[in-house]
Amino acid sequence: MSCSNDNSDPQPDTNKTYPTTVQNAYPIVLVHGMYGWGRDEMNGYHYWGGKGDIQEDLKKEGYSVYTASMGPVSSNWDRAIELYYFIKGGTVDYGAVHSQKYGHSRYGESYPGAYPQWDGVSKVHLVGHSMGGPTPRYLIELLENGDAQEMAYVPGAGNAPTSDLFKGGKKWVHSLTTIAGVHNGALTSDFFEFREKLEKMSLEIAGIAGATNETFYDFDLGQWGIKRNQGETIAAYFLRINNNNFWNSEDNCIYDLTVLASDSQNHFAKSSSDVYYASYAIDGTEDKNNNGTREPVNTMLELLKPDAKAVGSTTKQLPFGYLAWRPNDGCVSIPSAQYPIGHKHQIMDTVKRTLAPMGTWDMHPTIMGLDHMSIVIPDNKASTYQGLMEFYTQIAKDLSCLPK
Repeated sequence: MSCSNDNSDPQPDTNKTYPTTVQNAYPIVLVHGMYGWGRDEMNGYHYWGGKGDIQEDLKKEGYSVYTASMGPVSSNWDRAIELYYFIKGGTVDYGAVHSQKYGHSRYGESYPGAYPQWDGVSKVHLVGHSMGGPTPRYLIELLENGDAQEMAYVPGAGNAPTSDLFKGGKKWVHSLTTIAGVHNGALTSDFFEFREKLEKMSLEIAGIAGATNETFYDFDLGQWGIKRNQGETIAAYFLRINNNNFWNSEDNCIYDLTVLASDSQNHFAKSSSDVYYASYAIDGTEDKNNNGTREPVNTMLELLKPDAKAVGSTTKQLPFGYLAWRPNDGCVSIPSAQYPIGHKHQIMDTVKRTLAPMGTWDMHPTIMGLDHMSIVIPDNKASTYQGLMEFYTQIAKDLSCLPK
């Protein structure tokens, strides 16, 4: 699908053929989306692979891979900071100005560092799903350009100075690949009863994973004073979070995933001219009645079907017009998953197999028939684990062939 009615011009065709020889050995960091979880949660049921293990199987193919863990319902800012410390190591510093503005603690968890040698020479590839699309964009912006408000912060007596992260000057990310990324907002967040659906999603995923009261699933909201109690069920845990002031702020996933907030974020988190960008959109709907209204395919996760149908018939005022937003994966519409509006982009030439220049979003062909979750967790209907491994192995191969 083309978004040729965008106001920004696509990048001129100055591409080279995609390289086929290995040119870098930078590690891949998998960045989960909203409601994701780390490797030590959910009874070993993996966000990336379900009962399979995409991280470990990619490692068997010779790639260095890490699976990040960030707050599953936190804001893009907080998640980006956590992603930084997950990779580099240290105690999370959300920023003195930011934490004071939103009323939560300045500091969070401490991480040993998955890749502590990370710097401008030892770079990383980031691969994100869903909210794992905009979160790394925030991180890239902070790494390269810092944050003016945090840099202007003058610590008082007993307060620590500004974190080095907010000072910029770090070209540490070589590429960002997004899969069903929420770059321009999700209509499910704007117009539907999203929080209730989040609760149902958490319980359904927990049920699929065989979660029990002892299974550890953490919303990672310690900065808000929320910690899971020992033996507390996921349902009870969610109920406590649901009644917390966290949701009344603009420092959470629901606000950040709206179309309006995403537009603001797209101005803040610019595409870097030193990063390769690629995106994959997913369409799990079809025009069954040939009237422009999209219906979910039969294989779509039942939990996603109501929203897929609602988005598939939207008449809301939206960039490119509402018809463009109707094709969706049950959570994210195609125009949101392709590239951040206003940023350089182009449609990938699959025949010539071209490589877009750094700073330009390389939009891969839309993946048809899958849904928002079956692209990371096989449902054995639309997707199989073998099929997902082929998909992610090709991504890993492409990333290893990117010129330094």
